[in-house]
Amino acid sequence: MTNDNVLRVFGRSPGGSFAEVARKASLRALKTLIQGIAAAFPAAGAGAAILSIGYWETVGYSLLAAVITAFVSFLNNIATFLPQDPGQQ
Repeated sequence: MTNDNVLRVFGRSPGGSFAEVARKASLRALKTLIQGIAAAFPAAGAGAAILSIGYWETVGYSLLAAVITAFVSFLNNIATFLPQDPGQQ
């Protein structure tokens, strides 16, 4: 894996100031949350069949997973100790 590819996985949001970085990180986390919510509904059908619990309970667990993933995405994107992701300029 090249250095640029590593930065694309672990790099933070670009920006000149912390406020700009935080704004971009928030937008990226929101995008991740929307993707997780969209994935929750079709995944819940399979999850309900495998786990033998109700469909809406499985949706709830999937939505919780989406919120946690979005939060971790936000933290990754504002982490100032990480270098800027060159692919996101």
